[in-house]
Amino acid sequence: MTHFKRYPHVKDLILHYATATNERKIALMLEQGISSENDAILFAQFIWKMVEQIGADSESGTKVLGSTDNTDTMPDIDYEVSSFLANFGYAEIWDKICDEQ
Repeated sequence: MTHFKRYPHVKDLILHYATATNERKIALMLEQGISSENDAILFAQFIWKMVEQIGADSESGTKVLGSTDNTDTMPDIDYEVSSFLANFGYAEIWDKICDEQ
């Protein structure tokens, strides 16, 4: 099953921030998928941390994947992450984590 087809740059962003924060499990989930509710929660929470870091990087002018402002990717991230988690049966986890933010 191929993920991140519509907005492949979202996978690139997730891999960048997973690597930058030494979150090997997140990178593994991108390749192998989500196999438990706990993994879905961990992944969704990581995405929100990533979103916060994207904002901080934009404010500080930090270049990430060739751009100093990736905040315009937020709708793409939401679309791809919600689709990714839904493909493994965890759409409600993404909704719940988003509601908590």
